[in-house]
Amino acid sequence: MLARVVEYLRSSGVPFRLESYPSPESEPKVARSVRPRKTIEVESHVAIIDGRPAVVCVPVGDELNLAGLRNLLHAEIVEEGSVDDLPWFLDRTEAPLPPLGRLFGVPLFVDERVANASDICFAASSTTDFVELLYDDLARIEQPRVGQVGIAGEPPPAEAPAPPLH
Repeated sequence: MLARVVEYLRSSGVPFRLESYPSPESEPKVARSVRPRKTIEVESHVAIIDGRPAVVCVPVGDELNLAGLRNLLHAEIVEEGSVDDLPWFLDRTEAPLPPLGRLFGVPLFVDERVANASDICFAASSTTDFVELLYDDLARIEQPRVGQVGIAGEPPPAEAPAPPLH
């Protein structure tokens, strides 16, 4: 899948940066370099909209806003799907799904917070390979619909404040 993502971006004339952190062990999860403040890490989900699949791109950790998709599209039925619902997907065991709907022959929907970022970063076919590119370049090749399609997940638990020193 990674080779297909790279070929798709290159053939579309999109400059991007690919970072790979191969590891023979699945745990702990790979630590990556710190991203600039305007870069947002995103993930993709599959939604079924009136019986047709689509890819939905949201910030990492967010959930799909099915009601938001229904309102944006004036659709009757919107439900969460899986990669099995895509017209084709090379290896159904590969995850995560990149935010490239046209690569799979389906439309792309992007959350407003993603569309407001200057750069985006996403895992491409594995949790150790990452692609970073300008959001404007993604928008140019994908021509996504933008709306409130994600719901922010729960924030990480806050650490207890340190006791005062006496």
